[in-house]
Amino acid sequence: MRFALYHTWQFRNDVLIREGVPVLNLLDGAASGNSGGSPRHRVEAQAGLYRNGYGASLSGDWQSKTFVRAGGTAADAGDGDLFFSSLTTVDLSVFADLSRIPALVPYRFTRGMRVRFAVDNLFNQRQGVRDTTGTTPVGYQPGYLDPVGRTVRLSVRKLFF
Repeated sequence: MRFALYHTWQFRNDVLIREGVPVLNLLDGAASGNSGGSPRHRVEAQAGLYRNGYGASLSGDWQSKTFVRAGGTAADAGDGDLFFSSLTTVDLSVFADLSRIPALVPYRFTRGMRVRFAVDNLFNQRQGVRDTTGTTPVGYQPGYLDPVGRTVRLSVRKLFF
């Protein structure tokens, strides 16, 4: 069994592109990518259980809301500001290590074999973006920011030795 919880709290996040230009404060409206400014808080939680060849893990990530000022600095606040919602994602994985399951040990084909089922972004959460009027700009529609959304995978691994 395992459990982990991490909380990252950023007090300062500045970027100096080069001398002579203003310092970008990523916690106060400046951005360095298309996912908004840097979130002040991030929380990661992980839990897992493994026994007799079976296992499961659950992980969740949360980040606080951010915003981007149109001009990039607090003095340049205006109508082009964008507000990014907080985001929570949950991932689930279950697996069976067939060579460790007592009922399957006598079968040679199960040696070194594992079957895994995983769902990333279990609840299909996507970050919402709004401007000052409350609408989502076309380039920030959820399908553009995260075109994959929820991912479901089934994998079979076999080691030959």
